[in-house]
Amino acid sequence: MTGTGPSLWTGALAGYAASRTMDAATGWFHGRQSAESRRREEEIAPGGTLVQLGRQLGGVAGRDLDDAAAGRVGLAVHRTLGVTYGVLAAALVRRGWPPLAAGPAVGAAAFVLVDEGTALPTMTAYPLVSHARGVVGHSTVGLVIGLLLWLTGRS
Repeated sequence: MTGTGPSLWTGALAGYAASRTMDAATGWFHGRQSAESRRREEEIAPGGTLVQLGRQLGGVAGRDLDDAAAGRVGLAVHRTLGVTYGVLAAALVRRGWPPLAAGPAVGAAAFVLVDEGTALPTMTAYPLVSHARGVVGHSTVGLVIGLLLWLTGRS
């Protein structure tokens, strides 16, 4: 059954909510990491990956952003990606995928392409626990998107 299912707007909202939930899950996980692993992450990406992303995007635009501005830019990109993941999962559901398969599939693809794919130059420099946090975060995104799409599709 194709063409029926959640609207792409529903997917966008599910993705936004999942992005916020991911932040809570990864924040919890980060708080339980060793001080040494957190120190190593800070050494590789001062201020965190969202700040570094914001700085890079600011640089592309010819601006030198301070940490606060770079963090806001990075967070906006992070939220936009979350919304995009929800839209993609909703599109898969509309193509006949079960919501509880579409959400995790998109979450897994996001982990491979965004988390690991963009980190290729520094992949081995990060502690293994950093990669595990990415798995936790993107698993959370996928499960929450899938669950929300499933719940909104119930009659």
